[in-house]
Amino acid sequence: MKLTVNGEISEYYVQMLCLLYFPCEKFSRSAEASDGDVPEAVVSLSDDVEGAYARVTLIYKGKTETAEWREQFSEERTIEKTRKIACGKAFFEAGKQMFKLSPAWGIMTGVRPAKLAFTYFDHGLTPAKVRKAFTAEYLVHPKKAALVTEIAQNEMKLLKDFDKRSCSLYVSLPFCPSRCDYCSFVSYSSKKLLGLIDEYVKRICEDVVYNLELIKNLGLKLLTIYIGGGTPTTLSAEQLDTLLECICRHTDVSRLEEFTLEAGRPDTITAEKLAVAKQHGVTRICINTQTLNDEVLYDIGRRHTAKDYFNAFETARNSGIKTINTDLIAGLPGEGFQSFSQSIDAVIALRPENLTFHTLALKNASEFSQNKAAVSKKVYSDTAKSVDYSQLNAKNSGYVPYYIYRQKNTVSNLENVGFSLPGYEGRYNIYMMEELHSIFSAGAGAVTKMVSEDRKTIRRIFEYKYPYEFLGNKNPEYYKEREKAITDFYEFQFNAKRN
Repeated sequence: MKLTVNGEISEYYVQMLCLLYFPCEKFSRSAEASDGDVPEAVVSLSDDVEGAYARVTLIYKGKTETAEWREQFSEERTIEKTRKIACGKAFFEAGKQMFKLSPAWGIMTGVRPAKLAFTYFDHGLTPAKVRKAFTAEYLVHPKKAALVTEIAQNEMKLLKDFDKRSCSLYVSLPFCPSRCDYCSFVSYSSKKLLGLIDEYVKRICEDVVYNLELIKNLGLKLLTIYIGGGTPTTLSAEQLDTLLECICRHTDVSRLEEFTLEAGRPDTITAEKLAVAKQHGVTRICINTQTLNDEVLYDIGRRHTAKDYFNAFETARNSGIKTINTDLIAGLPGEGFQSFSQSIDAVIALRPENLTFHTLALKNASEFSQNKAAVSKKVYSDTAKSVDYSQLNAKNSGYVPYYIYRQKNTVSNLENVGFSLPGYEGRYNIYMMEELHSIFSAGAGAVTKMVSEDRKTIRRIFEYKYPYEFLGNKNPEYYKEREKAITDFYEFQFNAKRN
């Protein structure tokens, strides 16, 4: 996509606005249109005494649309934010004119809408005024504004006694039995790379111990542990036992609010593995079928059937693990509303304690993105209807929405929402998504995210991305530097608070 930006505004922000109407596009200042197939956006921004003025022109397939917007400066927001709102509303109007489409989330580009709702509540706004702020400032549809406001309220109730001197631990196991076509995570499914698991488990145990000792030395309270991937149950029962036994030996898991094992793929779940998980204190497990349509499952690269999911769910229920989560994805190629709604009904009938409804995201590193035009043609236009149905049916069945996030390049620019039976909310999901406390991470591709107590400062430390890099890192100075960065961060926060 050819993009021209004139004026004092973040070009990255403008790119995110472009993705509202031109998902998965890559940007260039010198791209040449070919028969109008390459979209073009020209954005101009200027200020006067009263406010910011934006002009946006979109050119695509021989059609040109221009929109203008003037947004007044206000004491309640920064000049930069005013400029962004002016630009966003002009872009929204131009896109609406060209495509006859109004994105449900308006001009919101961030992944954490509930975090913004928290800010509004912190400034003393009532729920009604929070909803109005979303619709007026960001052009969010009233239905979505009501959803995010409700979720923020539910989260605030759960966080009433939240300990700011707390943290969580994420353990990365980036291995899968096969790669899903929509996936962009760093995960490995070839026999050669799966052969690294024994060595990886040994090494990640060392990394887990290192992190747990660091957490203890910093005086932080560990609230949750989340073992994610990939598919952690790609490990054998013996390998899983080695990892979980290591965790239990170095921290009292009985004191955790939550201990999650993201099993994920039903075809990797056995009674033996879940018995190991239960024995070592796992309280939450994820069994993610994504859909119960066998044809769609095959087309997206999953190597399990709906029957496999039902069998895995029964095995998990019989294991005695307290909480089961199931993920479903709306907008998968080849699946329309009727098929997806049947999956929703069947999963809800099982009464998992957690349900997570995702919208398909066309990620650049996934197989889908390599042929996104063909994928888009297969995606039914009723994805929004599927998302609405999932949320309505969940609420009518006694579930409450407890966390939300959004991604770039989602079908119809929609959201991902977690639902829970009351009292079974996934705590790690809330802490991670709302950036409430530090998440220490172990393993390849993991990111340690340090969050200050006032949540105004965030620092990230990236682990080696690939398992062979992680395993090949023998440099002791690496961990010394990592530990120094973390301890310096907390020492600075402590001194700032004391002074």
